[in-house]
Amino acid sequence: PEVFRDVSVFFSDFVGFTEMAASLDPKVVIDELSDLFTRFDEIMEKNDCERIKTMGDAYLAVCGMPKSNDNHARNIIRSAIAIVDHLKERNRNNELKWEIRIGIHSGDVVGGIVGTKKYIYDVFGDTINTASRMEESSEVMKINVSEETYRVAKNDYTFVERGALPIKGKGEMKMYFIDVK
Repeated sequence: PEVFRDVSVFFSDFVGFTEMAASLDPKVVIDELSDLFTRFDEIMEKNDCERIKTMGDAYLAVCGMPKSNDNHARNIIRSAIAIVDHLKERNRNNELKWEIRIGIHSGDVVGGIVGTKKYIYDVFGDTINTASRMEESSEVMKINVSEETYRVAKNDYTFVERGALPIKGKGEMKMYFIDVK
């Protein structure tokens, strides 16, 4: 395992996925997720970010590891905005409407290879957990960021302060929505 400093973590989840997946043919669900996540991967790659993994409908990506990146927060936020924009556009022309919640947090991340049979690169630590909590505390089609990410990117984007809200296992944390028109 290796500690990576100054990493921004993106965590997203589709709203209503369980209900939607239960009502659709499994092939349709897989085809939809494949299409969506392929586009997410393209957006992340364009912004020097990298997907770590998907877990069902959840998508986890980082910027600033394994290669350091001084623009980690800006790049992950730019990716998040592009993903929301993509979904809005896609929803205008598709029968299936996908809505997402996104959370972003910045800090130190531990990364390493896990397992002996199927090697996967995995990430750990408080920054990953906090990004997940930011997603859980987000709202539909909104990008919720922690105070740490806000401090790094406050001069590059417009934010809407949400105040301090209770976060499971963390107490109250200040959060911000990115003002996406």
